[in-house]
Amino acid sequence: MLLFIVGTAASPRVGPGRFIELILLAMTLGVTVFELRAPGQHRLVPIALAASVVLVTTVVDYTVRLRHLPLFVSAIVAAFAGIVIWLAYGSVMRPHRLVGDRIVGAICVYVLIGLGWAGLYETLDSVIPGSFRFPADTAWVTPGSLRYRYFSFVTLATLGYGDVTPVTALAGTLASLESIAGQLYIGITVARLVALSLTDRADAGENSKSDM
Repeated sequence: MLLFIVGTAASPRVGPGRFIELILLAMTLGVTVFELRAPGQHRLVPIALAASVVLVTTVVDYTVRLRHLPLFVSAIVAAFAGIVIWLAYGSVMRPHRLVGDRIVGAICVYVLIGLGWAGLYETLDSVIPGSFRFPADTAWVTPGSLRYRYFSFVTLATLGYGDVTPVTALAGTLASLESIAGQLYIGITVARLVALSLTDRADAGENSKSDM
């Protein structure tokens, strides 16, 4: 996910940059499916399916020039992030997992929340243009996914820089909901990590006593 975020920011905004972004998205999707698969589930089938969808979309876009491809991609990112958030959070918070795995998983879920909301913002601004105001003297005036990700993570962390602002009531409502979700996620996740660690220690103590 970090490779996807940083890689798309470092790649050019036109020409091969769009192709690089789709390739990084396919890699992220494949790794996620690989890691979150159910026990006994085949790995290659979902990975090949995800890569094929992205590849076919890219080929069609470069030949037919789909006008609504950015809207299509942002909607996919939002839906994909929502599904993976649900699966990942339930997976990393299972009992008897390593504490390190839970912490890394919780961080990945937090990043996915920001990406999912960014896809939602981009979809909204594509359907209702002018939902957000972008400053003219910064890089965020350039159309693309980066400015929505920036606004999403700033809102999720409740930094409130104010350089990118929602204009419509719907955009402002979504931004306020994301800020609430960010605060609740941190508080609930920390409490749950502590509770699971205490439960694991208690279970380990009971098992050691029963072995004696």
